[in-house]
Amino acid sequence: MPTDTPSCSATPRRSRGVLALLIGSLASLGVATCPAVAQIRPDQVLLVYDPRPFFLDEGIAKPTSLLVAEYYAGSAKVPGGVGGQPGVRPGVRVLNLSSAGGPTTAFPDATRGQFEANLRNPIRNWLLANDPRGDIRVILLTKGIPHRIYQASPIYAGDQPPLASNSITGGTYTSSSVDSELTLVMQDLGGDTTTAGGSKATGQISNPYWRQTRPISSWPTTNRSTPKNFVQAVTSPATTIGRFWRAPVADTTNPPLATELTPGDMYLVCRLDGKSIADVKSMIDRAQGLVVNVDTATFVLDESGSNGITDTVAGNEFDNVGFPNLTWNGDDWEQTRDLLINDSRFLPSLVRYNADSNAAGFMVGPRQNYNNQGLVVSTPLIYLTSFGANSSGPAPGEQPVPPSGTPDARTTYATSFNYAPGAMFTSLESFNGRDYTNLGQAGGYPQQQSSDFLAAGGTFAVANVWEPFADGIPDNLQLVRNFYLGGLTFAEAAYTSMPGLSWQQIVIGDPLARVTRTVEDLNADGQITIDDLYSWNAASNSRKDLNRSNTVTDVDRKIIEDAVRPTIDLDMRGGQR
Repeated sequence: MPTDTPSCSATPRRSRGVLALLIGSLASLGVATCPAVAQIRPDQVLLVYDPRPFFLDEGIAKPTSLLVAEYYAGSAKVPGGVGGQPGVRPGVRVLNLSSAGGPTTAFPDATRGQFEANLRNPIRNWLLANDPRGDIRVILLTKGIPHRIYQASPIYAGDQPPLASNSITGGTYTSSSVDSELTLVMQDLGGDTTTAGGSKATGQISNPYWRQTRPISSWPTTNRSTPKNFVQAVTSPATTIGRFWRAPVADTTNPPLATELTPGDMYLVCRLDGKSIADVKSMIDRAQGLVVNVDTATFVLDESGSNGITDTVAGNEFDNVGFPNLTWNGDDWEQTRDLLINDSRFLPSLVRYNADSNAAGFMVGPRQNYNNQGLVVSTPLIYLTSFGANSSGPAPGEQPVPPSGTPDARTTYATSFNYAPGAMFTSLESFNGRDYTNLGQAGGYPQQQSSDFLAAGGTFAVANVWEPFADGIPDNLQLVRNFYLGGLTFAEAAYTSMPGLSWQQIVIGDPLARVTRTVEDLNADGQITIDDLYSWNAASNSRKDLNRSNTVTDVDRKIIEDAVRPTIDLDMRGGQR
């Protein structure tokens, strides 16, 4: 069962040279050390692009997938573009789908057959042939590659909540994001998709990485190609056949069986996408050298119609729905608020939680005027999560009849804020990841689009492409804990937040991005490394009150220690070894 308890039981890696000296130095300072677990390296990322489809970008047909891949990986690895691009991450590995034997799929949506023939099989075959040891941990898709798989009957059920509900009740809901389906690229989940539970592609598969706090490299990939023993997940009350699947752990005291599903058997699938090529490039650029100012960065947690209490029983609020130990991790918005305030590295007054309904309780930014309504937050956001279109009561600008030209707050609130580099968006909205490759809004269910957030200056997003239902929404708690307060990469933090795989989510942004917080960067070099721990321990006058307790204690030293530990595989200049 997933756990959020940190552990030193990660797969050990032998330290050599300067790393051994660094670990020895930590021990001499009285700092407990765990075996080093490496951060994801660029060469553990497989960038996937297709040069064949041309999509309109700023009114001109362009090979968008190729151009995005070239910008990220460089012209040397992705020829045929503008040329001369050094690449933001030139160390990644690259797969050209046009040379991998798969037909092109040039639409934002794909049938399951198209997904398997055109995307899954070519990617899986490449991995089997070119990565026999299982070093690759991330599959990175590019703008122009389809992001949704639609079911055959009723067609496009995922865009219509009543049809989606009927399908999930009937055990035939096979709508999925391309990205989430590729997390289990080595598994065959297809089969009978018209009989209740006739395919493992119906419903969602329990994510073994959910609620973890360790890097993905903590788990070996030895059994990634072994078929897993997926069985129906039993919940109370009983749920429809085909809604939840597990490949359960049989014995927690011994190494997992090859047929069990562990984090080592899955891939972290992300994408570089947006409304335009320029938006994608800007999003990538904002993720580089990410230093977050803890005294100015603002978290907006905009709930609606809540009691504001961290409830301990599931089911009473929209963010508190799910099945314990399967999809429920607690009262998410309130837990996230409490975590940030109690941690106190980020300024608690800039943790803007709101539980109210109606326009007066709907948070907006200063860049849009909603008929002078809404709860305005002017400071730069580092995190935005909202009920959005699902908020109770009228939204800002809806009542009384607004002047002509007033924007719809329910679908534009994310474009109204100011953003700091590294800002992330997620919301309790079913279709906030629909509008990629110019797909637009879901008919009859307009909601804020993550693509608009990225165009407005955002850096990362975790979004839903089809109806995920309230129990399938990613957890804000894990995103904040592991990315903004922890040391995991964006890709890792995103997947620790998801209860299920083979489901509806997409993860947009540079998967290798990591946060440096100014509070722990004691030598102000833009990195958190062993040098910062040395600085804290060097002299009493260099020690700082990091958690705003008004007293320097061992808790502050522990904050530095925990921040440094994920970088133990870095050299003294902060470069990945």
